Amino acid sequence: MSFQVRLSTEADSESVTVLLQKSYASLLRAAYDASTLEAALPLITKARPDLLVSGSYYVAEDDTGHIIGAGGWTRHSPTGQGETPDNGNIRHFGTDPVHIGKGIGRALMSRCISDARASGVTEFNCYSTLNGEAFYRACGFRSVEPFPITLPGGVVFPSVRMSRSL
Repeated sequence: MSFQVRLSTEADSESVTVLLQKSYASLLRAAYDASTLEAALPLITKARPDLLVSGSYYVAEDDTGHIIGAGGWTRHSPTGQGETPDNGNIRHFGTDPVHIGKGIGRALMSRCISDARASGVTEFNCYSTLNGEAFYRACGFRSVEPFPITLPGGVVFPSVRMSRSL
């Protein structure tokens, strides 16, 4: 299977939302209880317009132009904590469950690392889902601490804060 990674655009909004809904609804079931997912999925599966046009968010497309993966980085922390001029934050990664294990997530991460380094970033932070921790560890991240994220409406979503030197 071949795919290409490119910068996202505002026009990718619907396709990225569909991808995130499919990915998170399927893959997060192994790590979260049904009530947490019922409350959190509507809040975390929408494409973020600010990320799509940030210049550091990417999509992976198959040969037909179908988006099968997405993810990126920003200097802004989604938690508002730990921002420095030298660090970046991994943001909103997802892969179509049908295509897990085919190098899509790693290709997106490689693009993030390459572009962040070129921008002067020396460290990445990540707030990983519980089941995403193994992927990020395989990409060179280390687990720092459990980090519950409070989503709108007071929904507490367990995650793991991770970091990686670039």
